Amino acid sequence: MSGGAAKPVLQPGADGPRIAVYSCYFGAHEPFNAAATGSDSPAYDRFVFTDHASLPSPARLIRLEDAGEGPAILSRLPKLCPHLFFQGYDWVVYLDNNARFLLDPARIIRRVAKEHPDTPAGRYLFRHRRRDCAWDEADECLRLGYMTPDQHAQVTAHFTAQALPRHAGLYVNTCLVQRMGCARTDALNAAWYDSLTSLTRRDQVMLPWLLASHACPHRVLGAKIRSWVEWPIFSPKARARFRRKQIAA
Repeated sequence: MSGGAAKPVLQPGADGPRIAVYSCYFGAHEPFNAAATGSDSPAYDRFVFTDHASLPSPARLIRLEDAGEGPAILSRLPKLCPHLFFQGYDWVVYLDNNARFLLDPARIIRRVAKEHPDTPAGRYLFRHRRRDCAWDEADECLRLGYMTPDQHAQVTAHFTAQALPRHAGLYVNTCLVQRMGCARTDALNAAWYDSLTSLTRRDQVMLPWLLASHACPHRVLGAKIRSWVEWPIFSPKARARFRRKQIAA
């Protein structure tokens, strides 16, 4: 997989928490949301991956240099590939900048462990609340202008060639929970990131096929994501207004 320069390696202290909570803020697409990494808690370490020199955040800033990927792709590297950055952590929890936790991240991990007492390494995913099909998600991305007709044709041709069944599941990537330590999940993460440049930038579309093709261990959470996370917190109008101000400045 690609990904630019050497990656910083983040580790907990000797007696520190073994949960990492992180978000990403690249470019100037929307206002920065410091709440995306939770609260000032001793139960977890907080990180923001960014291309900005500074941000008004109590979390530790991890600056990544753009080697030509552009902010949209670069932001997906830590989002999809935490294994490249985090070592020694048992759990990592990602949240989009355009969201905030309704449930403390440490409590989220306790809820996950209660639902899945064996807590195997791998992904723990939220079901999409309206769709259960990567094919339908690709159609929705086309309708909303998130894919061009050519990109949509390429993705659906790939699904056809790989015999991806319809209604095989669809998951929300606003919040991603991973128990670290699974090599197959790390391989899926790398393939997931690579698919952004080979097929589509819409990572939610590709995950069902990647889970199936990599026979990747994962668990689907019983909770609805909206009971744990508020999303979105910035309306499309607020984001557009912010971008106009950035251009004017």
